[in-house]
Amino acid sequence: MVTNDVAPPENAAEVLERVRAAWASLESALAGLSEAQLTQVGPFGWSVKDHLTHIAAWERGLTALLRRRSAAMGFGISPEELARLDIDQLNDVLFQRDKTLPLGAALDGGRQAHAELMEALETLSDEDVSKTLGEYGAETPNPEKSLLQRIAADSYAHYAEHQVWIGELLSALR
Repeated sequence: MVTNDVAPPENAAEVLERVRAAWASLESALAGLSEAQLTQVGPFGWSVKDHLTHIAAWERGLTALLRRRSAAMGFGISPEELARLDIDQLNDVLFQRDKTLPLGAALDGGRQAHAELMEALETLSDEDVSKTLGEYGAETPNPEKSLLQRIAADSYAHYAEHQVWIGELLSALR
């Protein structure tokens, strides 16, 4: 599979490099933003902080899968609730839960979620990254999906997607 005309990583080291590079890019885009810039709600109802708590929630879900647990555990919801939600509904549940977090707690939680994800990713072998979620042993309703696809969707591709939206949000607030 090729996403955005970029070949997928071929091994665990390349996965780590993509995650590190995309995270560094996101951090660079956020560097120097004031508390007001991080917390002001934009035209679509989200603040930069909301984007960051969203990213952290999805990182926690991915970390749970990489630890061969249900993503529901990482999201902090029940497996039954996760099973009945589509992605937009899940995102809304996470948003409603996290939107009142104080900025400091949101930033600290995001750093912790990212550190835990990196720890989980660093345990992956080249063989692991070539597996489907089912072959890897992840608790998921989509065992046929590739582990690489899930990692990309919930980490480096996700960071890049939200970095664009954060840039648009900041431009709209100027």
